[in-house]
Amino acid sequence: MPLSKEKNQKKLEAEWLERVAREIADTLKHYKVNEIVKIIAFYEHSLADPASLHVPLDNHESEAIIRLAGENRIKNTILLKTRALIVTPSILAPESGSLDYGTAIHRRFFINGLWFSFISINEAYIKSASEPMLRYMLEHELAQGEIYKELAARRIKRLDSEMKRVVHEEATVKAVRQTVISAEELERERHLIFELASKHPLVPAHFATTSLYKYLEQHFEAVKQFGLASQDEIEEELATANFAARAQSSCDRYAAFLKALKKEMTMTGAEYGTAIV
Repeated sequence: MPLSKEKNQKKLEAEWLERVAREIADTLKHYKVNEIVKIIAFYEHSLADPASLHVPLDNHESEAIIRLAGENRIKNTILLKTRALIVTPSILAPESGSLDYGTAIHRRFFINGLWFSFISINEAYIKSASEPMLRYMLEHELAQGEIYKELAARRIKRLDSEMKRVVHEEATVKAVRQTVISAEELERERHLIFELASKHPLVPAHFATTSLYKYLEQHFEAVKQFGLASQDEIEEELATANFAARAQSSCDRYAAFLKALKKEMTMTGAEYGTAIV
């Protein structure tokens, strides 16, 4: 009997998480013992306290991001940073089974009658990227947000891999046009992302999203001034989404990912850095 659509989706998700765990373990096994212990501890702490994955930007970091993005464009956006990079199934080469790495995540949530927008950026990227790279990254995130909002207005709520690829490429074109970033600088940014991905924790995008929602719950009083009421009937419809239930499901999947990662560390011959001979 063929699997139901929901069961098949869960099966594919589990297989993808196991593949991510294998790739991360393959990188970790080359680390020193104390570095492996720190990374595993980071994952465990993030699972126990998802909100801790993100922290506020320092004042000078916040000022730089606002200056590069434009104050009017992000005046109601909560700016955060994270040690982690975001990892997703590749939308550019899905047939290869490869992964895409992200240095930023841009999300919106509805809670207590208000909408909240977040942008969280990898802190090492903030320190290492040039101003053209940072501006391009911000423009790309904002452009994607605008495109997804347009799709929501057309009642398109679920996107397949092909549509996500189209959104990514359209946002890339808009960001390149807006920032006039050179091809050479884009190539340097690509190399920087791969370098950072080899040195910093990689977190599945669904959990990075959940951790932002948990941050909002935990720090609501501190950030409630950023909240906005629904602007139209589309946003009122989207506000009915059960963000809390999605967050719990995501935490469960992240726990499965961490379990698979620990298992892979043993199978690759290094459990928390202890060689198995």
